[in-house]
Amino acid sequence: MAPKRKQSEGDLVMKRKRQKRRCRKDEKDRISELPDCVLLHIMSFLSTKSAIQTCVLSKRWKNLCKCLTSLTFCARYTGDICFRKFVSWVLSSRDHSHSLLNLVVISPNESEVLDLIMKYAIVHDVQHLTMRIDLTCKPAFRSLPFIFCCKSLTSLKICNVYDPNVVVIPNSVNLPFLKSLHLERVKFTATTADAECVEPFSHCRVLESLYLRNCSMQNDSQALCISNSTLFSIKIYSYNIFAERKAYDIALCTPNLRSFTIKGVNSHQLSSVCNLPLLGAVSIGLFMVKSSIIIKLMQALANARILTLGSFTLQAILDDLSDGSTRFQPPCFVRLESLRVKSKLIDLFDGQISKVVKYLLQNSPRTRVEVTRN
Repeated sequence: MAPKRKQSEGDLVMKRKRQKRRCRKDEKDRISELPDCVLLHIMSFLSTKSAIQTCVLSKRWKNLCKCLTSLTFCARYTGDICFRKFVSWVLSSRDHSHSLLNLVVISPNESEVLDLIMKYAIVHDVQHLTMRIDLTCKPAFRSLPFIFCCKSLTSLKICNVYDPNVVVIPNSVNLPFLKSLHLERVKFTATTADAECVEPFSHCRVLESLYLRNCSMQNDSQALCISNSTLFSIKIYSYNIFAERKAYDIALCTPNLRSFTIKGVNSHQLSSVCNLPLLGAVSIGLFMVKSSIIIKLMQALANARILTLGSFTLQAILDDLSDGSTRFQPPCFVRLESLRVKSKLIDLFDGQISKVVKYLLQNSPRTRVEVTRN
């Protein structure tokens, strides 16, 4: 009886295996049954390389990757030849009837590859473009001028890593649908060599936010005029400590500006053509800058409702107050509701902070003061 018992157990195991195989065959591939738009949305969260690899899953997925509306090309961990071939294959195989909504390009080592990608993006109505450029010398970047005339762009981010001469912004950026502009380590230039002011953003008719980091001028004697009637947020960061830091003047003509932030080491002389009637939050975090520059900056932003100052900014004003060298009248804040002081625990004592606050608020005694120690 023992052999018969073993045989029945074996039959039972085989029967269960057959049932499992039958269940697998009967199971439906519910993901593949989803509409194309849903699958493409899911694939947009993958890297382009991973999204392309889905073509081997089944016939259902074979051509789906050719309809991607979001592409990311990263050359950091890919050889130049492999990267060039990959980019060429993706762009040539793609279904050109679909607009290219989002494009991210990271660290291309050859300007020719970058030109190839940019020309394709411009022709296919790219809307959101992010570029990180690691080129160490000025390339034959032929497509760059066309980027600043691309009518379809709504968001543009250019992060230049090394030489600021690689990316030179023209005097007029003609992007009528651009809402967000982010520029790092680029140079502004005027149309003529003897022009004293550069005004690049006036033709961006719906621009809302502007971010400038470590930007410079083609001619150090020029001034940057930020003129735009729809702009409501400006952030300026300058941390080029080891580079030549000759600051350029900044003139604001932004009647709808609501938020302004400036941080870093550059001593930009700020002025405002209008009185910035809608200005809300202002944040100043400057160091290695004279207090006279900071006071003039506050005077240009005197319509702020909320003012935030960093500890280095306070220290610069305190040094001048201590040695009696402050000759400038404090700003007259007409709408200031809150002065927020961010101080490190060991930077300034309460008495020192009070001294600076008392000086700044001589004309605004009812302002609420908040001190935060990190």
